[in-house]
Parts: sequence; structure tokens; C-alpha cells
Amino acid sequence: MKMKILFIAPYLGLKELAQSVSEEYEDMQIDVYQGNYEKGPKILKKLNADEKYSAIITRGGTVETCKKVTTTPIIEVYINAFDILRILKLSEGYNGKKIFLAYPSIVNSFKQLSELMGYSIESKCYFEYKNIRSIIEDLKKENYELIIGDNTVYEISQELGMNSILLTSGIESVRSAIDEAVRLCNALSKDKDQIVEFNNNTADIKIEKDNMEKFVRILNGHEISPSFIDTVFPQTLFSQISELSNTSLPTIITGEDGMCKNDVGYLCCCFGPQKRKSLICVSCYSIPQDYNYDLLDNIIMEYLWNDGGTLFLEDIDQLSKEGQKNITNILKKLDKNSNIKIIASSELPVEICVQNGNLIRQLRSILDEVRIELKPFKNYSSEINNMISMYLAKLDVRCASHVVGIKDEGIKLLSDYDWPENVRQFMRVINQLALTCNGLYIAQTEVKAALKKERDNHKHATLVPVDLSGSLKEIETRIIKHVMIQEEMNQVKVEKRLEIGHSTLWRKLK
Repeated sequence: MKMKILFIAPYLGLKELAQSVSEEYEDMQIDVYQGNYEKGPKILKKLNADEKYSAIITRGGTVETCKKVTTTPIIEVYINAFDILRILKLSEGYNGKKIFLAYPSIVNSFKQLSELMGYSIESKCYFEYKNIRSIIEDLKKENYELIIGDNTVYEISQELGMNSILLTSGIESVRSAIDEAVRLCNALSKDKDQIVEFNNNTADIKIEKDNMEKFVRILNGHEISPSFIDTVFPQTLFSQISELSNTSLPTIITGEDGMCKNDVGYLCCCFGPQKRKSLICVSCYSIPQDYNYDLLDNIIMEYLWNDGGTLFLEDIDQLSKEGQKNITNILKKLDKNSNIKIIASSELPVEICVQNGNLIRQLRSILDEVRIELKPFKNYSSEINNMISMYLAKLDVRCASHVVGIKDEGIKLLSDYDWPENVRQFMRVINQLALTCNGLYIAQTEVKAALKKERDNHKHATLVPVDLSGSLKEIETRIIKHVMIQEEMNQVKVEKRLEIGHSTLWRKLK
């Protein structure tokens, strides 16, 4: 019978790396789960690990919390010089004030290697996990913009609205930990009865909700954290989201397609006053015309009325007028409960939505108290350098990508590009560059080729930029909307370009 080892990875990239390396050990059964310092002990209890596994492998703070609930030997995935060097290279491109925060032993190694390599990144120690939050809060007051650290530091930093890069483990560290666990298992020669294998050992543990409307998603408080967001926003925009979210007032998010408005809404919940409570996301675009809104009312009341929370109406401008009237009636009832925050999103600015009939005035009067207006991504070209560092770090967490940067000439090309599809296009391009790169740095030639492909694709896609179905009035309205997006919703520019007056533009959009 094969000896069994349990590997608990605090983040997705480590989970995928462990799964890949475990295939090299044919004589051992290595089950891989994902769980941080809070979820790790729950996984051990759920699997009855003491009865089924000869050794457990995990990392960082998860080691300490797991030790409290198991007697099975735990092997730690240690941080080595390669891991520290990789994080130094990743953070090198970030121009803001940054600091490394970790246990004293790791900080000492970080200092030695950073000095040897000629880096001047500040560092700070913590001695107990319970002190991490207060330390990060103090660092935020001292105007630090980026914090580098382990999974706990990474998650708490993002909860507090700060940029963070996770100190990840490379393949060398993972292989070394598994080797040690194998040696331990062989030494112990622990013999266990055959058990039923789990077919879903690589799946995350989630709370399932039966009989839920297909266009409604419900997240409990423990499922809400900025670290769950893979999107990287410019720092100025991220700061704006953080500042404007800290209120119970209804908030509406507007911006072009590709600016990841749903992720912005999620962050509003993370930084808002109800961040520890339930979040209900309603995809207004998917609600059927004949839907009975009493069912949605019941869901909202059941999950939010007593304990409070957040209601996020995604793409409210895509909802029919009749649907908006029903939503308005629901929101009027919620207005009596100050523990419920309401967030909505739309592609066009509020005034345009009202003028063209995509947002009824009664609903606007409820939602339009705080606005988060997302400018097109090309307006943030000066922050591309920092965003590349942050996004490559996220890729390392998600899929163990070991690319640490882009050559300066390549960064210049990315900064000069127009990004017509905004943040989503930026992330897609970086994904493709990182996943096809054979070295640690992405070369200028690779960036040039990727952007040429983007330009060609976009040129072909915009030969017919609007849907030509429907009546002449409908086609005309789509064309005007397309021009408005191109002119960044500047009505004066639109009127000049189309050679029409203000009253004519208003009438045609009505």
C-alpha cells in the first residue's frame, strides 16, 4: 500500500506546483488541497488527517495553526535564496514606497541577499501573527504603498487597501519538502488501512447553496477578501475605490467595458462598512423579462435584512424598465435598514443612461449618491510599470509563473499602447507574454509581436463597430453611443464630430 502525504497549499500557484511535482513520486500518494492558515486546520479535521496520512506538508503560518489540531508530523516548505531573489526582481519595477514584512529568520535572509544584490528595500519583523494587522495599519499611515510578505501579510494588506506581493515558493522548495516527507514516511514505516480515495482532492472547499436563482450569487463574510480578486488596478484608481467605498451610502460604478466593474464592486464590498457580512450579487443582464421579483425580494430579506450586508446590482442599465421599477420598490424597503449597502454598475455615465432611457429616474434617485467613475485604461499609462510588477506577482500566485519582469523597452511599448479594451486586455496580454516566455524576463521583441497581434485583431473587429440589426433609429442610437465611448463621453466633442447640436444629440439618445 502506498504511503500517503497531505500537502496543504496556502495559495493556488503553490497548489498547482505541488500537483505537478507530486507526479514525480510514483510510490507515494500525495493529496493536494488549498487552504490558508484559517482553512488549513478545517481541512485536516474534514479529512481526519491523523488516521489517513503519514505526513503533512504546508507553509508559513499554516504550519503553526495546523500543529494545534493534529499529531501527524508536519514538514514546512521553507523559503530559500531563489524565492527571495525572485521576489526582489518582481518588486524591482515598483516605484512607490515598499517594505518587506516577515518572521525574523526570513527577514535576516532577505536583508543579506538584498544587500549582496545591491537592493535597498526596507524590511520589518513581526513575532506573532496576531500583530500583523496593527503593523500593516501603522505602515499604511507611514505612506507605504507596497508590502511584500507571506500569505497572511499578503491577505491582510489587501484587506486594508494596500498593494501586496506574496513571497512564493519555487519548485526547488516544494521538491525539497516532499523529499523530506518521503524520508520521514520511510523511517516511520507507518502502516495504515486502505481508505476510500477522494476524487475531489484538488477542489476548493465551498459552501453550496441549493435552489438559488441562476443570476444571483451569494458570498458569506469569510468568502470576501481583496486577495480573491485577480484584477490589478492602477494605484490612483485603487486608492479612489478604497476611499469612496468606506461609506454606507448607495454607490454607482460607471466605466467602459473591460474596466472590470464587477471586480470594482466586489472591492467596494471588501472596503465598505459591511465587509464582514454577506454579499449578494445580482446579474441584471440575465434576469428574464417575466421574472417574479418577489423571489429576489425574499432572497435579499433572508440574507441581508437581519444581519446586514451588501447588495450589488451588476449592469443595472441592462435591466428592463419594468424590472427597474421592481428593483426600485425593493430598494425603497432596504432604505430603512442602515446595515445594508447598495452598489450598482453601468457602462455609460449616469446622465447618459437617464437620457437614453436605460435608467429610470426613480432608481437613479436611490443609487446616485456616490459615484466611482472609471476612466479608460489609457489614462493610466504612467502607472503601467507598477501594474506589471503587481500582476506578474499575482500570476506567480495563481499559476506559478516565474517571470520576474519585462525589459525596459518592452515596458515603454506597453505604456504607449492605447488599450482599447482596457484593463481586461492588459491582463490578457501579460498572461500570454508570461506563459510563453522561456526565461525570467520578457523581451521587447515578444511585447512588440503581442501588441501587433492585438492591433490587427482590434482593427478587424472594428470594421463594423456596431450591430446593424433593427430599425434605422436603433442603428443610429448604437452609432452615437459608439462615438460617445470613443470620445470618452465628452458630449461637446461628440456634437462637433457628428456635426449636430446639443438638443439634437439629446433627442436622438432619448
